[in-house]
Amino acid sequence: MSIHKEAVGAVLDRRPHYKTAKSYYDGKVPEVFATSRLRAAFATTGIHANINFCRPIVNAVANRLEIGTISASSAAAKQAVENIRAKNHLEYEEPFLHNQTCALGDYYVMVWPDEEGEIQVSFLSPENATIVYDPMNHRKKLYGVQLWQSDKNEHRMNILTADSIKKYRAQTGAVTDATQWNHVDTIENPWGEVPMFHFRTHMPEGRPEHYDAYDLQNNVNKLFVTNMHTIDYQGAPTRWALSSSGEGGEMSDFEDGETERENMGTLKNGPGELWFLKNISHVGEFKPADPAVFWNPIKESVRTMSSVTDTPLHYFDRTGNNPTGDGLRTAEAPLLKKIQDRQRLLGYSWGQVYEFALKIMGINGQVTVYWKTIDAMDETERWDVALKKINSGLSHRQALREGGYSGEEIEKIMAERQQEQQEGLYYQRSPQARVNTDKDETQVVDNDE
Repeated sequence: MSIHKEAVGAVLDRRPHYKTAKSYYDGKVPEVFATSRLRAAFATTGIHANINFCRPIVNAVANRLEIGTISASSAAAKQAVENIRAKNHLEYEEPFLHNQTCALGDYYVMVWPDEEGEIQVSFLSPENATIVYDPMNHRKKLYGVQLWQSDKNEHRMNILTADSIKKYRAQTGAVTDATQWNHVDTIENPWGEVPMFHFRTHMPEGRPEHYDAYDLQNNVNKLFVTNMHTIDYQGAPTRWALSSSGEGGEMSDFEDGETERENMGTLKNGPGELWFLKNISHVGEFKPADPAVFWNPIKESVRTMSSVTDTPLHYFDRTGNNPTGDGLRTAEAPLLKKIQDRQRLLGYSWGQVYEFALKIMGINGQVTVYWKTIDAMDETERWDVALKKINSGLSHRQALREGGYSGEEIEKIMAERQQEQQEGLYYQRSPQARVNTDKDETQVVDNDE
């Protein structure tokens, strides 16, 4: 198999998977009808409605994936990482990457210098990019692929290896693994590493956080849109009248020359309709469906979603009696474990991104990502735990990192703490000692001037 065919196939094979995941996250999945007649009947009303419970499942994880600080093994490396992060506006764009990784299961980042030599960190959707791994070693990258439509009748593809970036063009509106590609350009890669990095929720391939909720969301959509169709009948139910005689001035619903089936076709089912039948002896109305028939199963579907996705129920219903204290910690324990797993995978990928960027800059250094705290504790409990850790030997800097403070904030806090300690020692001296010290400091200042 040629590398072009393999590269195109690697992207196209999983594209439907990502489109489906995106549709469920965006709440754009159509209702699944049991028959084509129901689909046609409901389509005429123009009603398109659903309650999207897939989005809270994703957001419950993504909203807590917030980087606190990034440290490096040397001062030069640390400063370089901070510059890269600032120039690429990553502090503002990281939430998007984490959200999309959780929603689709995979996302990719490319690191490469621009014409001025500045490090550029680019995000790549898995619908148009992928990394091909060694089938015998899921950690070994063979090459990366970028595939996109640049024009109505043109596609472009880049293949990124540890040696080069090769660029191709194909004159086609719809690309397949049999598309013929023309080589356009080759850029040498002097750093000996594939410059694409994989952000994912699972190994070896990612899995959308809401994947297990797809069928349950289909059930909710069906129940909800069907309920929307029946609401009109609640306010204007269909009525009927049964005549006991065919003579007189009754409404002429039936034509003598028509068949029974054709006559029955004149009876319209809809809100406020009246079914007039010959030989009227009774009148009444058809009882509309009970809303509980729809809403009770919806609630049960949401409870099942909560269970199969490790998402606490209070993320779906913010109006109820939400748990607090120990109850909250118990309810969120599975979710917090899931978030910690994502932090390990995403933190590892961020470390690879920055270490490769440092390699381009000629700086050696290891990079570690510290995430902001995700514990279900209030502020008082959090500081109490931090104090206990410090009393057990944890450094103040590490306690602040775990608290989600940035490197700049930590250094400022430590400098202020040192200054306060010095001032405390100064005021503990005797009044005469403080006077003598002030004289000495004044004399030094005068001499410097």
